[in-house]
Amino acid sequence: MKDEVKYFAYGSNLNLQQMEERGVVVKSAQRADLPGWKLAFTVYSEGWKGGVADILPHPEERIEGIVYELKKKDIKELDRYEGRKLRNKMEVGMYRRQHLPVKIGDEWKTVLTYLVNMAVEYKKEMELKPSRGYMKTILSGAEEHGLSTDYIQRLKSIDHR
Repeated sequence: MKDEVKYFAYGSNLNLQQMEERGVVVKSAQRADLPGWKLAFTVYSEGWKGGVADILPHPEERIEGIVYELKKKDIKELDRYEGRKLRNKMEVGMYRRQHLPVKIGDEWKTVLTYLVNMAVEYKKEMELKPSRGYMKTILSGAEEHGLSTDYIQRLKSIDHR
């Protein structure tokens, strides 16, 4: 059984300092695209004092992010920070795990990511403003990993608290 997991980060986990502070060891990082999805802020975080990142299906949008290679044990740490909880094998926490295909260079890989654990129909009705500090954390990670200038400008244009 493989001891590594490929994980797609698109929000504050783009920030390597945050990942380190969470005790998650990044073995490698690759830039990746997630076409057909859009970045949204669909749930309020008391810790961040604002909306936190989520992704929603959208045929005309695209998200840039990073695929990290992590040890399996570190996913349990991420679960804790993302508020993932299981009850009777059902995802009941703030975020849930999901496997999605992302494009890394010219290749497609199915990787793990986290989505806010609410019905898509409900999330389409919600759009919260992220805090300034949260957006600063995302932008720092996006710049650190060299996401495209266009994408970074899109992030900078997000209205925040």
